[in-house]
Amino acid sequence: MRNEKNAWNVNKNANKNVNKYESANDDENTASRSASVPSRWSDWKTVVKPGILMSNLFAAVAGGFLATGRPFGFPAFVYMLVGTALIVAAASMTNNVLDRHRDTRMARTRSRALPSGRLSPRIVAGAAAAAAGSGLLLLYVLVNPLCMLLGIVGLFVYDVVYTLWLKPRSTWSTSVGGVAGAMPPMIGYCSVSGELDAGAWLLFLLMFAWQPPHFWALGILKREEYRAAGYPLLPVVKGVRRTKLQMLPYAAALLPIPGLLYRFGYGGPFFTAFATGLLLVWFVMCVRGLTAKDEARWAKGTFRFSLYALTLSFAAIIAESALSGTAPL
Repeated sequence: MRNEKNAWNVNKNANKNVNKYESANDDENTASRSASVPSRWSDWKTVVKPGILMSNLFAAVAGGFLATGRPFGFPAFVYMLVGTALIVAAASMTNNVLDRHRDTRMARTRSRALPSGRLSPRIVAGAAAAAAGSGLLLLYVLVNPLCMLLGIVGLFVYDVVYTLWLKPRSTWSTSVGGVAGAMPPMIGYCSVSGELDAGAWLLFLLMFAWQPPHFWALGILKREEYRAAGYPLLPVVKGVRRTKLQMLPYAAALLPIPGLLYRFGYGGPFFTAFATGLLLVWFVMCVRGLTAKDEARWAKGTFRFSLYALTLSFAAIIAESALSGTAPL
């Protein structure tokens, strides 16, 4: 672990020496390259990230279905989804604009449209601003002001606090970034409930506690790329074992949440048993990581299962609500 810390400090100093040069020249180079290469939908997909967008919309749908027993119109639910989609897309585009210099130093990101110069940062930033403004206005006018406020919180935390401030400077970026990730299901929930009650806050806790161990598993797998890019991710700065240990309290904190949703009348028995089972399996996988011999295989499996656990838990919320006749549609 000491060697990993020393390597991080050396790389951090090297990055400081090149960042000023990169910042001064990359935008000019990108503009000239993007002028000669026509933008395609495939390039825009790398900054909008449809896969992440759809997963956030699925979480928003689950949040709406969790807020059962309240009258709600179909059009408003659709408006909530459109507004949320615009806000998530705006956050993603802004994130890509802000990260474009470091993305050139990561193998999995250097071929994306912004780092490679196929898209202009100014055009993407303009599209992000338009999407954010449209999404927030739509939520305010056609859904409710609370949903718009949650959208503002998500944008600010993700793009300013997480991407611009903490991600290049602190290992706390992953934990704080979980606040932004919790906004889509809360927007879905509050579009039906119109208030931040216990159900909304339990949804927040579910997403907030899920995201750090989910992302740290990926960070362990890709830690050398993050080190090369100059990101002080926990596995880079503190080492792999410390990261595995820090995953455990977050994964453990998830275990009582389905039961609490059931206790307060939000989740049904099927969701409670199913989600608790999935989260328990994931917790056991995290514990087994402490003695895993094949680190890469363990990290990849843990990362993938975390996605399955969350997606299937949300699917259980939707299915149970639909079958019970309390869905908001």
